[in-house]
Amino acid sequence: MDKKTKKEPGIKEWAIILAAGALLLLLSVPDLFRSREKETQASKTVVQQTVTQQKGYAEQMEEKLEKMLLKVKGVTSADVVITVKSTTEKVVLQDTAADTESLQEEDGGGGLRSSQKVTEEKKTVLSGNEPYLTKELTPEVAGVVVVISGAEAESVLAISEAVQALFNIPAHKVKIINN
Repeated sequence: MDKKTKKEPGIKEWAIILAAGALLLLLSVPDLFRSREKETQASKTVVQQTVTQQKGYAEQMEEKLEKMLLKVKGVTSADVVITVKSTTEKVVLQDTAADTESLQEEDGGGGLRSSQKVTEEKKTVLSGNEPYLTKELTPEVAGVVVVISGAEAESVLAISEAVQALFNIPAHKVKIINN
């Protein structure tokens, strides 16, 4: 009688299989050993621009509101201070690559063991040396103080309501001072 014997892989065979798999994984990720210098520099540029734009946004809104207030009946002068909670947020486009690796093993006792490894890598998409922006979110206004001269009581209430509507903030975050 001729019996076909089924030989299970031994330690040497498993070591060769794992080494080959690791080598294939390393070769499939070509940027693994490259420098991330360009991406880091692009991120630093975005942070610097964000700080500058946070200041710029509040100042721009202050100037616009001051000009608007000078058009209100009786207002002879206006000074505005706006505080913001957050910075301008720029959302950059990211390229995401995902890799899934599954392994099933059967031990000598007939038991089955399986494992799964998911690797995800995100890279910022660059347009030249700058990150490619998908959208820009303006800072959230935390509070507004307005100092005006010459306004009537009715105008003060209207100014408060206008500031609330413009910046979508509740009344307790708006202070109008009439000198």
